[in-house]
Amino acid sequence: MFRKALVIPVLLLALTACGGANDAARIDTRVSVSASASAMSPMAATSCPTAATKKFAKTRFVADLGLAFGSFNRYILKPYKAGTFKPNAAGRTKALIKAAAAGAFAINRLNAARRLVNDDPTLCKTLKAPLDALWTQLSALTSKLKSGNVDPALISGASGVMEGVRQKAGKQGVPVKDE
Repeated sequence: MFRKALVIPVLLLALTACGGANDAARIDTRVSVSASASAMSPMAATSCPTAATKKFAKTRFVADLGLAFGSFNRYILKPYKAGTFKPNAAGRTKALIKAAAAGAFAINRLNAARRLVNDDPTLCKTLKAPLDALWTQLSALTSKLKSGNVDPALISGASGVMEGVRQKAGKQGVPVKDE
């Protein structure tokens, strides 16, 4: 009896979480969007929409960008300023591994934010180019961190570009905080 009482709510929860008939449409949409996004180069120019094409694009943009900024600040910028990336520093290897993982996560969230910028006309006009520049900086930095090399110019450059994006987003009424 106890098993049935436990199994039924778990099955209902699983079925509810899985969705329904609309899943196939969502998957097809995601596949076509990701295929077209991967076909574009990072600096490819696309036209901005005249009206918002996705619900809560700004809110999702702020969340994704905040996560990217937060991981960069916590695992890359702060250890760099503390001197953890210097040769023979205590905990250098662990810090480099964390920094490379944080860089990969930041790139992932930055890519999500870049896709959302294309769905909102206000964000697209002002933030598309700075986000592309930030993506380029962060990609170069992450590839260096993965190989165990630390380039102070790339870290400070990415930090500067991030602050520029943060200021431009704030001027558009979309304040971005580290999450």
